[in-house]
Amino acid sequence: MQRVKKIFLTIIGVMAIALMAISCGDVEVEVIKSDAYIKNTEVNGESMNCAVVLNAQQGKSYNMTIQSEGDWAHFSSGVNTIDGVMESESKVVYIYFDKNQSTENREANIVVEFSDGAFFALSFTQLFINPAEVLEHAWAELPLYEKNDSYIYNTYYGKMGVRSNARNYTYCFDTKNRAALWVAYPLHSCYTTGSGDRDNSTFGYDPEVDTKYQANLSRSYSGRYDRGHQIPAADRKCSQEMMDQTFYATNMTPQWADFNQKKWGALEGKVRNMICNDTLYVVTGAYFGGEHHSSIATQTTDASGNVCPTPTYYFKALLRTKKGNTGKRIDAITDPNAVRAIAFWMQHANTGSDTNITTADCISIAQLEEITGFTFFPMLDDTIEQSVKQTKVPSEWGIN
Repeated sequence: MQRVKKIFLTIIGVMAIALMAISCGDVEVEVIKSDAYIKNTEVNGESMNCAVVLNAQQGKSYNMTIQSEGDWAHFSSGVNTIDGVMESESKVVYIYFDKNQSTENREANIVVEFSDGAFFALSFTQLFINPAEVLEHAWAELPLYEKNDSYIYNTYYGKMGVRSNARNYTYCFDTKNRAALWVAYPLHSCYTTGSGDRDNSTFGYDPEVDTKYQANLSRSYSGRYDRGHQIPAADRKCSQEMMDQTFYATNMTPQWADFNQKKWGALEGKVRNMICNDTLYVVTGAYFGGEHHSSIATQTTDASGNVCPTPTYYFKALLRTKKGNTGKRIDAITDPNAVRAIAFWMQHANTGSDTNITTADCISIAQLEEITGFTFFPMLDDTIEQSVKQTKVPSEWGIN
């Protein structure tokens, strides 16, 4: 009886293995259908890129070609044809172009072919620039829009708490200098606390700007020039996404190492100590005019050997309410004594181990405007704007 039982159990086991084999053979592997589309088939005249989304099985190869009258649209590095392999099931490929300064809309055609034979003919239209278009948001930190063919404006948004699209920062990037002339951002304790870790961030190209205009910062600039943040990474600890955005090349300038890590770093720390319940509005900038300090070369190079001019000065413009807990919008304040503003203006130099911030580093917003040509904090009420901008009280900001 026992022998019969063992034989029966053996037969059952063999049948189970056979059924498992049959079952495994019947499992259907999901195949990703190849697809390609353009995120925005119509872009405005100020835009300088758009994105093509590719979806296909991992490992599948693709070929993309752009055709446009006058050859105005291209892929990164100015090429019109690219080949690639899908590292994952979805990929974004950027197309770059200049602002449309003409008086007519223009169209570009894109052909996408996958190795499985899938074929897609896509197109998008770039509108011509409407002279009335300006960079305009109801944000107190934004300088006044300045039209210039070499300027690129962009705003980044990211995750903060339960919000997925909180504003991070806005920049005015100058293609001629491979650097932003200013980066404007709100500063509050909700931005400076969180899970963001700079050790998890990587320096890289800004996906919104053609790489031909940016510095290749896969390593630091040549010489003793750091990849100097304009909006500091420490100002965006609220999420890894927001911190990662501060590592884009468009936020960097070649900054002498000791100056960046000592004196300028000390100023960044002081600014964070000026945070209040009301928002602190900050504009950080690099100035490329005038003569360089003798310790600073006029230019350096990036990882690709591209020439990168070095700034002659750096600045920070600050604006906040005096009490710090009014709960009011800046443009709703009509008492000049209710707000305070100041600018810090520092020559780019080898300052060694110096970390002192003194009254000699302080100027008024009005003086900063006269030097740089930019108009800061235009949202201030017209009746108090000039009074606020001409007033400079370093002691209000902890500077003696």
